[in-house]
Amino acid sequence: MPEKFIYIKPRMSEKASFIMICLSVILMLVCTLLKGAAYTFSQQSGIELRIIMYHSILKDPSRTGVYVITPSQLRSDLEYLSAKGYKTVLPRDLVGYVRGETRLPEKCVMLTFDDGCYNNLTYLLPLLKEFSYTALISVVGKYTQLYTDSGDKNPNYAYLAYDDLLLLEQSGLIEIGNHTYNLHNNGVLPGSGKANGENESAYQTRLENDLMLLQRELEKNGLTKPLCYTYPFGIISNASLDTVKRCGFKVSLSCREKTNIITKDPECLFLLNRYNRSGLTDTASFMKKLGI
Repeated sequence: MPEKFIYIKPRMSEKASFIMICLSVILMLVCTLLKGAAYTFSQQSGIELRIIMYHSILKDPSRTGVYVITPSQLRSDLEYLSAKGYKTVLPRDLVGYVRGETRLPEKCVMLTFDDGCYNNLTYLLPLLKEFSYTALISVVGKYTQLYTDSGDKNPNYAYLAYDDLLLLEQSGLIEIGNHTYNLHNNGVLPGSGKANGENESAYQTRLENDLMLLQRELEKNGLTKPLCYTYPFGIISNASLDTVKRCGFKVSLSCREKTNIITKDPECLFLLNRYNRSGLTDTASFMKKLGI
């Protein structure tokens, strides 16, 4: 009768087992160090930052347009960004990064809302709380004063009053930006650009007076003096650059659609590029345009 052979798997010795555990731990440490080194290198060489420019948020889909989106479109955008691992940053975070006080996320995006529409409080703030996101709202002083005086809080057309801005700022999720006091026009005086025939000195004085008026009014009403200046309509005069800095701004926003590279150079924070979020396209198509 043939003999039966029984295969018995040899047990790993205690010494070999210990060596395997050590190697696994070492491998994990190496991977962690490499990841940290890659992140440190990216922080030193520059961080990619995409900035999205929103305006009004209206519930009626028939009113969507180039500068109007619906709450559901905004939710879709935030869901998309969250799923892709993006974190939001504010102008104050960029200033802190340049000063060496803070670090930026590997995947960062800035959400900006121009003009200070009251519907930003109605629809934006609850979504920011839900997603643990932040946003910049750049206000026009004349609109803020008008709706502070009237008390009208209709989300279909009203603008944020000073008490609304305080509520938003106190949430910790909103930073307030300066969008001029009374230069949000596109006529004879084109935004904060130079008028035809206006000399440089007169232009700089006019611009500085307007920007500082809003800075003072915001502070007078208990708000933090803005670090960020947002150009109306993206109309930029070279003569404005020194004036904006002289007013104390550390960040300024344009409307050029391009990705930003944030470095340790403070100058990189001026004339940052932004992508306008039109309500006439879907989230996936818009994010593809941004390369996200």
